[in-house]
Amino acid sequence: MNTFAKILFPFLLGALSNSAFAVTNPTYADVKAAIENTLAKVEEAQSALDNDTDKAVLIDLISDARQLQKDIANNALDVKRNRASSVLKKARSAVKNDDLVSARSALNDAANRYKEIQRLYASTH
Repeated sequence: MNTFAKILFPFLLGALSNSAFAVTNPTYADVKAAIENTLAKVEEAQSALDNDTDKAVLIDLISDARQLQKDIANNALDVKRNRASSVLKKARSAVKNDDLVSARSALNDAANRYKEIQRLYASTH
């Protein structure tokens, strides 16, 4: 009986741990909201840049957009999301270096990329 318990226990433990850590896929509404929130934050950063907002505030807005984009959990959009995120990173670096022309260009590019992601996601669902 003792050997049987030693064999059965790891199997039971494994079964319990797998079901306890099951990850659910995000719903259509979750992904759509993440895309919209990210795009809104990018547009907010664009507006702040146009209104000569403080450098620290711009960096925070761009960083917030990069954090929000992580919630865009869709395998078909991952490559486009990662590329748009790298454009946001360039915008943040440009703001840090006081290169507002490059920052404006990068934010415009990022906004266009997130609009494209939004269009693609809407067309596939």
